[in-house]
Amino acid sequence: MILHEEEHMQRPALFPEHCTRADDLWFYDGNLTLKAENTLFRIYGGFLAARSSVFRDMLEFPPPEDGNETLDGSHIVTVYDSAKDLSYFLKAIFDSSFFMPPPTPTDLPIVEGVLRLALKYDVQYLKRRALSHLISTFPMSLSAWKNREKTRTIPPVDNTPFAAFRIAREFDLDFMLPSILYCISSHPFEKTLDSAVFQDDKISFVWPDKRMCIVGRQKLLMMQSQSALNMTRNAEAPVAECTGSSCASTRLRCADILSAWDMAGFLDYFEDNANVYSHEFCTVCRTNFKEMCALASQQMWSELPTMFGLPRWDELEKSRLFAFD
Repeated sequence: MILHEEEHMQRPALFPEHCTRADDLWFYDGNLTLKAENTLFRIYGGFLAARSSVFRDMLEFPPPEDGNETLDGSHIVTVYDSAKDLSYFLKAIFDSSFFMPPPTPTDLPIVEGVLRLALKYDVQYLKRRALSHLISTFPMSLSAWKNREKTRTIPPVDNTPFAAFRIAREFDLDFMLPSILYCISSHPFEKTLDSAVFQDDKISFVWPDKRMCIVGRQKLLMMQSQSALNMTRNAEAPVAECTGSSCASTRLRCADILSAWDMAGFLDYFEDNANVYSHEFCTVCRTNFKEMCALASQQMWSELPTMFGLPRWDELEKSRLFAFD
């Protein structure tokens, strides 16, 4: 007798004790049951093996008859991954709409879970897709940084940089660290010293990473202070052909705002503070101020990796290419 899907799903199955099935990854005609923690996934082994060399090799050799749990007459393959990670990973494989490449948005926990198991089980296209999402949010060029809010695919949930730092450390993604560390430096100092909470997950850094954050943050703030000092000097020596009566005082006000910051923010200073100067500078002084901020931002970006004791950008680019290979 042929069972329809509804009848098959109603048939009782002898589940292992304390186990539950993942309803959204339970195919009634699947031929492979995976167990992660206390969750069971019934999927198509051939489909998974076609995408993962590790599973392909694993499934070439059936498990021994003795000592292995079975369900509906087939063996259960236990994997030592979190059920959450495995769920994200399998959805990315079996549901083409679940984990699309940029510019389609996603969430950082999904990226993390997919990347972890894509690396473990050798699914190259998912690895590259996960890395592309991370790069869209923590870029390697100043122009990409400036356009980041339009192109990022990972939303700015509270304390995202701290969770991203943990991911970069786990998977040796040093090429993302400069922009991640800049973001961390834009958060209150106490989060680096103590901990930050990301989606109910408490993130604390080990001392060498704390030290890297602290030293780099100090260098960033020193460079910001130097930029504020340059604004003050420009106020004392007006720009040639200046036609405004409030240009000098506006430069001083801009310098006061920047010098009062105790966290990083200069890379977006010109764009974020347009309300301060847009109607106060004459055309000549506004152009001059824009060029000065652009030059200082480029200098800061160029020196960003070395401020945190990392290789320069050209070396980090080699690491990025290797990671995507």
